[in-house]
Amino acid sequence: MTIIVALRNRMLVLLMFRRDFEPKVVSDKHNLNPKHWILGLVLAFLVIWSISFFLGDTLTIYTWSPTIGRMIRPPGSVQKSRSEGWGTSRFGQLDVIGVDDVSKNEIPAIAIWGNSYVEAFQVEQWERMQEILIRMWRTDGIKSLTAFGIGDSGESVADYYFKIPRYEKSCPNIIAHFIILGDLSDVLPDQSSAERSAFRSKPEYRIVERNREPEHQRIKAVLRKCRLDFLWFPARSLIKETKLRFSLGPRKAEPENTEAVRDPKTEKAFSFLLNALRRQTTKPMIFVYCPQVPAIKGGEVRFADPDAQVISVFSRECRHNGIGFIDMTQDFWKHYMETGRFPRGFINSRPSEGHFNRDGHRLIAEAMYRDSLSMNGISNAFHAN
Repeated sequence: MTIIVALRNRMLVLLMFRRDFEPKVVSDKHNLNPKHWILGLVLAFLVIWSISFFLGDTLTIYTWSPTIGRMIRPPGSVQKSRSEGWGTSRFGQLDVIGVDDVSKNEIPAIAIWGNSYVEAFQVEQWERMQEILIRMWRTDGIKSLTAFGIGDSGESVADYYFKIPRYEKSCPNIIAHFIILGDLSDVLPDQSSAERSAFRSKPEYRIVERNREPEHQRIKAVLRKCRLDFLWFPARSLIKETKLRFSLGPRKAEPENTEAVRDPKTEKAFSFLLNALRRQTTKPMIFVYCPQVPAIKGGEVRFADPDAQVISVFSRECRHNGIGFIDMTQDFWKHYMETGRFPRGFINSRPSEGHFNRDGHRLIAEAMYRDSLSMNGISNAFHAN
C-alpha cells in the first residue's frame, strides 16, 4: 500500500509540473489586429510631423536668378531654424532677408557680406547686425542711410568677387561693403567648395566661378511643399554623414591644419585675392574679422586666437590694397570679461561655438557703426541729415 501511495504522489507531482510549464494558448481576442499597427504608425507619424513643424528646421530651396547669375532662395520663401538658436527668415528679391525688394531702395546703403554668419538663420530679423546698425543710425537722427545683409551658407570671398559688381548694378545706391570674416578658409586658396566659387593657386592664382545646382533640389522641393522637411535630415545623416570603418581600435585625432602658417606663399595669395577684389568696385570695402574666441577648450575658457599670426599678414595686405580691416578680438574678450557671455552659441547649442548669437551681432554692429562715422563716402549721408 505504501508503494502505491508513493507512486500516486509521484504521478500527481509530475502532472502538476507539466501543467505549470505547459505552454498556454493565447486567446485570439488578444492578438493585435494589423489595422491597429497601421493606426499606430499613422498616429506616430502625425505626432512627429506636428513636433517637427514647430521645432524642426526647414529645408533650403534654391532657384536660378538671371539678375545675379546665381542660385538664390525664392523671393517670399520662409526659413526656420530650431536646431541652433531660434529664428525665422523671410527672403525678398535678390536673396536678401528682411527686405522685399532691395533694388528699389532709394537711399544710400551699406552691403554686409558673409556666409552663414550673415545669413543668420539662428536669430530673428530684429537681432541681426544690419538691423541693429540701422537702429543706431536712427537713434542719432540719421534717416538717409540703410544697410542690408547678403549671406549664403558655404560662400567665401571668391563668391563675393563675382557678386559685388552684380549687386552694385542692381542696387546702385550701395556706397560701401562690409565683409564678415569668420574663418580663414574664406580667404585661403584651394579650400573645398562643392557648388561655390573657388580661389585656386594651381597652375596659377585665379578665382573660378561655379554655378552648380545644390544637390537633391527636386526631392527637397517636394518635401518642403508637403511640409515633410523632417524626413530629409535623417536620410541625409544616413547617406552623407555615416562613414564606415573596417579597422579595430580608436580613431586617431586628425591634426590641425597649420599649412597656412607654414606656407611662405600665404602673403602672395592674400595679395592676389585682395588686389582682385579691390578692382571689382570703387566703393569703400572693410573686412570685419570675427575670431572664434573666447572659446571653451579642454574644460577651460581660452582667449588665444590660433589664427592670429596669419590674420596679421592678411590685415597688412588689406592696408596695402586700400581695404579696411576691423579686428573683433578685443571686443569679444571685453564682452566676455564684463558679462560672462560668449558672442557665439545658443541655449540649444554648445556655448562659445557655432554662429553668432544676439550679443555677437550687436558687437559687430557697434564696430561697423564706429567705423562708418569716419568712412569716406558715408560722411555725406551723415551730413545730409
